[in-house]
Amino acid sequence: MSTDSDLPRLQRLNEYLERNFPDFFAEARFQVGDDDYFLYARFGQYLARTIEQNHASGRLISRGFAVLNRMARAAARNPRIRQMLVSGPLEYILDAPRARALARTRLCAAAQGYLESLCE
Repeated sequence: MSTDSDLPRLQRLNEYLERNFPDFFAEARFQVGDDDYFLYARFGQYLARTIEQNHASGRLISRGFAVLNRMARAAARNPRIRQMLVSGPLEYILDAPRARALARTRLCAAAQGYLESLCE
């Protein structure tokens, strides 16, 4: 669950995720409720699996990495969001070779830094 100080940044991230991945968002919210940590962990799993199985269009991949880049910008100011990003979506990206290769070219510098910290 998110805290009061997380709400504005998380709300904007959630709105962006819902707007760009409405089917995923609806299904994930149905399965995990209001738990944002599991929402973004599931998103990382969904994005990595979709890339690995070649089921992703270029547009979907771009939107997926845009979500992660927005999370990284919010994470720079909020340790809770940083923890959600690193221990959620980026772990799934790291474990998927194709997704990891794409991440190295499509993630912003901050997100790449968080991803590299997982490699150490």
